[in-house]
Amino acid sequence: MAENESTTKVEDHNKENSPEETSEELLSLDNLDSILAEEDPEFAKSLGEIGPIDPNSQIDSDGTYTVDDEKKLWAKGSALRQKILKVFPFLPSLSYKIKMQRSALRLKWIDTKEKLRVGIKAAGPATLKAIKAGLGKIKDGIGAGLAAFKEFSLVKKLAFVGLVAATVVACIVGYKAANHKLLPEDQDLFLPSLEEWAQAKYLYDTKEEQMESFYDSTRTSQNMIEMKKIVANIRPSKSSGPNPMAAMEFYVEGTVAEVVVEIKDREPEMKDLFLRTIEEMNYDQMASGEGKQLLCDRLRKDINKVLTTGKVRRIFIKTAIVKP
Repeated sequence: MAENESTTKVEDHNKENSPEETSEELLSLDNLDSILAEEDPEFAKSLGEIGPIDPNSQIDSDGTYTVDDEKKLWAKGSALRQKILKVFPFLPSLSYKIKMQRSALRLKWIDTKEKLRVGIKAAGPATLKAIKAGLGKIKDGIGAGLAAFKEFSLVKKLAFVGLVAATVVACIVGYKAANHKLLPEDQDLFLPSLEEWAQAKYLYDTKEEQMESFYDSTRTSQNMIEMKKIVANIRPSKSSGPNPMAAMEFYVEGTVAEVVVEIKDREPEMKDLFLRTIEEMNYDQMASGEGKQLLCDRLRKDINKVLTTGKVRRIFIKTAIVKP
């Protein structure tokens, strides 16, 4: 009887721990949803937004997309795509490469954009940190300098202050000198041309346009003077005798009337200058036209060297008698 009772108790204990009784104690899915809704409503809402899996969608077991998958996609496509695939069987491979390149570029762009965003976001704090660090170093340097300056003697302190003041003054003087503020710029004391002050400026081409000479114009006065007859001995040449002579009369034209007045006042000096110039010519030169023109040019240059007012413009020969 005792054994039967013990056996019955064990069986009763086993019945209490049976799988059926344990399964009843387990939570059902509905109870789990209700518990999640009570404990964490946001998480339960996010789970509810996840829709059912589309039966037509293809999910790779290893998460990779291969050329075979692209070929299957073309094979299961529309009738037109299947016809194109028969004519061009290489299109799936080409399409696969294009997709891979696009994916790589897209991923690279996403990575670059993310790095750029992170860099821009961190640029402000990093810059602020660098500025603070720099200001801290400057502050420490100034503090160390002031501490060292306090330890100087009075003579060294005065010397340092004087050196700083001299440096500042030198910098200011150099800056003003470089910008021409210290010394005035060089200015022309004389006016080289009235073109800068003219109301209008006109340009003429003397080669194409026939311009009337100011001195040869009939509307201007001719500043002419007649020199008295000059008789002088000239140098002999092969075609002349030992003592050739020349008797000549000249007209002298000046640029202004003052030239004529000065030549008249200094007539003896001018006559002597004419004699000295004529005596340097030889008979062959005086007998030719080129020689006479050369004589007039020499006389004009010699007179202009001694004149004090104006210039001699031209010299004409009135009469010329040459004795061999």
